[in-house]
Amino acid sequence: MRTTLLLGLSLLSSLILGCPPASNVNPGSPSNPGPATTLPVVTLVDIIPESLGGETNQDSEPFLAAHSDPNVLAASAFTPNPSGASSSTAPIFISLDGGDTWTLNAIVPSAAMTCDITQAFGGTAVNLPRGTLYNGILRNPCSNGTTLRELDTPDIASSAPMAVQNSRDDVDQPFIQVVQFQNKDHIFIGNNDFGGPNGRTATLDLSTDGGSTYQPIRLEKRNTNPSNAPSIRPTVAKDRTVYVAFFGWRSFSGDATSGTATSDIVVVRDDSGGTSVPPFEALKDPSDNVAGRLVATGRTIPWANPWPNPGPLGQERIGSSLSIAVDPNDSKTLYIAWADRSGSDIYTLHLRRSVDRGQTWSGDLRTLSNATNPALAIAENGTAGFLYQQVTGSGGTARWATHLEQTRDAFAHIKDTVLANTPANEPPMKGLPYLGDYNYLLAAQGEFRGIFSANNKPDPANFPSGMPKYQRHVDLTTKQLLDGSVNPVDVSIDPFYFRVSVLH
Repeated sequence: MRTTLLLGLSLLSSLILGCPPASNVNPGSPSNPGPATTLPVVTLVDIIPESLGGETNQDSEPFLAAHSDPNVLAASAFTPNPSGASSSTAPIFISLDGGDTWTLNAIVPSAAMTCDITQAFGGTAVNLPRGTLYNGILRNPCSNGTTLRELDTPDIASSAPMAVQNSRDDVDQPFIQVVQFQNKDHIFIGNNDFGGPNGRTATLDLSTDGGSTYQPIRLEKRNTNPSNAPSIRPTVAKDRTVYVAFFGWRSFSGDATSGTATSDIVVVRDDSGGTSVPPFEALKDPSDNVAGRLVATGRTIPWANPWPNPGPLGQERIGSSLSIAVDPNDSKTLYIAWADRSGSDIYTLHLRRSVDRGQTWSGDLRTLSNATNPALAIAENGTAGFLYQQVTGSGGTARWATHLEQTRDAFAHIKDTVLANTPANEPPMKGLPYLGDYNYLLAAQGEFRGIFSANNKPDPANFPSGMPKYQRHVDLTTKQLLDGSVNPVDVSIDPFYFRVSVLH
């Protein structure tokens, strides 16, 4: 029974897609906008290329990687290979001009599409002009089990399939970070590995040699029931301090379709890039002196994955929303965000901060009802960015609002850029997840760069900070998507890339 529940939660938390204006203050935010700053400059791009202008896929759960050359980007979503179901590779989106234009390159070894997929660049622009890109994926099909593949390619524009560096079964939601130390790519892939002993499934796959070898590191030191949650999130500072956040489920009632977990929010730390002996035991909780600081305990986490019915939050499923980010130049400072059930709200985001290497944590700096998909990043100048998606209104008037908040003073003052504000009931859900279990934010070249999925209708009312650039054909007068023959195309879910200047 326990194994069945573990595998059921794993399968349902991966892909079930039928197989697989600027400066607005958000309600609940401080009303004082803080010290005078220039308004952020916003660029927004729908990354579906012109060649796919007639598609109506649910391109959800996006992710983004940025090379040290700011022109080179790679993105992913639950996007099928346009060659069809018989194809042996899945696509990624690539841009070689800083995100202004995107093309599709089917180089990921997975049948037609992937289940979960994340990616990150290694190397430098000097010696690797278009690579190396590392991916962690769940290979499709994932309806009969989940197979982790850890991949790389030296050139994202090459047509050669990515090489499989490492693979194993019964793993969920790989989440990758790559940092170069001493001219070697160190790869950190958080994952929920059901091969972990006694339900201690929170795992980090570590490579210190550019993916030639990987070592799985078990992070959970306490008892779980039945396991840890899918989200295992690493973040790395320049001084090789590594933090990983995860949910420590202590009990679970219900099943893989609808249940409730009682969970701790746990952060572990390693001060030597994950190579300490033993690893990730630098941060212990004063309550039991066990490795893993308990940021919050006894939280109620609703698990709702009601396939084939729409999810409970704007058609979305819920159950494992988590993000963590460390200041790249000051490893003492980090932020964490997670979602749980608070009061009558089905899903509430909480944001907290530590300034002493995770030893102690603030109370909630932000508390956002009916919200999910937190993504955190900290820029070189210390500005923190917080990307999230929130349902406002109810019934037929419900809308998904995608926010990027920036702060220079721990969210005492906020600059809020509303990137999208789209109907929550349009289009109808084709599978779960609807928008995705996560989106992504990073800081590069004086900008916050990120990606999210949303309703793609070309309507100015849906994009308060400015209309996106569409590569697919649109008629802005009629607010209609068009294919290459100028025929109307139904509204669907697309990935949107954005650049927003960092506050100074």
